[in-house]
Amino acid sequence: MLLSLRKRYAILRYRGTARYCPACDSHLARFIAGGEFLNRPEARCPACGALERHRLIALFFREWSDLYAGGDRSMLHFSPEAVFEQQFRRIPGLDYLTADLSDPRVMVQMDIAAIPYPDQHFDIIYCSHVLEHVPDDRQAIRELRRVLKPSGWAVLQVPVTAERTIEDPTITDPQERLRLFGQEDHVRRYGIDYPERLEAAGFRVLAIPAEGIAGEARIARLG
Repeated sequence: MLLSLRKRYAILRYRGTARYCPACDSHLARFIAGGEFLNRPEARCPACGALERHRLIALFFREWSDLYAGGDRSMLHFSPEAVFEQQFRRIPGLDYLTADLSDPRVMVQMDIAAIPYPDQHFDIIYCSHVLEHVPDDRQAIRELRRVLKPSGWAVLQVPVTAERTIEDPTITDPQERLRLFGQEDHVRRYGIDYPERLEAAGFRVLAIPAEGIAGEARIARLG
């Protein structure tokens, strides 16, 4: 209800067609400032709060995946974003589970490096911008692979901002982490070698550039 009222207000205030948010299916004149320090001028959708990465993955879910196809399937969603959680809960036949290490609002609190579910349990896994916070990300990735069915698929997003992944477990000072890893609670900065970690755990990786998902003509409208 709250999101619906927010969306209606935003559509009235930001009425237009220059921008499109596939996360909430809103056409708007512009997006608003977002990011940790509000330093990205058109990052956030005023209707649902989706950032750039959310809008892109929303388009992927709708046009590249079978997520909304229905049928009896199970999905594990780590650190769930509100805009997606509300939608996923309404998908017919989807046994949807939210999880996080410490957030009391999720269905199950769990350590991503020790997932308390049997092998090959989930059809779909969505984990966005979580692994950069996890000390042993390789173990977490192995766990995600273990609980995914052979016929299943996963979206494991991380911020990629370097040529090669940079990490040092001895660095615990928040300011030093901010300087080296981009955020005070990050424990590494991922590079374009990130898919190698997924492949080492047994994943078959399909890396799709933003232009491949949205097409050149729609990139600007997505912000």
